[in-house]
Amino acid sequence: MSDPNLSEFLLRACHDLRSPLRSIRAHAESIRKAPDRADLEQRLDFIIDGARKIDLLTDGLTRYSIALQTDPALFQVAKVDVILRTALAKLDAEVREHNAEVTRDELPSVSCNPDRLVQVFENLLQNALRHGGRSSPRIHVSASRQNREWLLAIRDNGRGIDAEYLERVFKPFEGLQARERAGAGLGLSISRAIVERHGGRIWAESAPGTGATFVFTLPAVAQ
Repeated sequence: MSDPNLSEFLLRACHDLRSPLRSIRAHAESIRKAPDRADLEQRLDFIIDGARKIDLLTDGLTRYSIALQTDPALFQVAKVDVILRTALAKLDAEVREHNAEVTRDELPSVSCNPDRLVQVFENLLQNALRHGGRSSPRIHVSASRQNREWLLAIRDNGRGIDAEYLERVFKPFEGLQARERAGAGLGLSISRAIVERHGGRIWAESAPGTGATFVFTLPAVAQ
């Protein structure tokens, strides 16, 4: 299936799934108001939680399909510093909840879809926040120029990643700790799709106990 057809399929699938799922959840919550019965309550909890998880999945699929639609013809030059600050503003509550510190180097301007690049930073920062170690997260964003591209890196002080997972974490629905996953398990897959649509690459560097660094490249703006 070509990318445009795949994107259209995902959007339609998400649209068709959302309506009945929300209806199921609404009816299940109304049944909860029936006379108190422990077994019924437990079953309803399962129904509602299942509907919530599927809703998260359809939201993730929607985001993935939008990433596949990223059009280079509509790119504009934007400051990565502004993009990073936008992502941090969206994650403000989570940053404060984890008592995290986020620092950054001087960052360049790149040709991009700013909204999609915000999504990449949001996903990578969220990943660093949720997979931290025992201490408060310390996250650093850096940039370095190599020939005709910029290397942007997000380094954390978390648990680190086993070598066997360094590529696997970018596959849909994979996760370092599936039980701890708060979303659909598509964040890193979406980030890869967006970066590749921008003509770049993305990978992870890590070892257990040493934190992790997610690096992605973007073409440098022609002078």
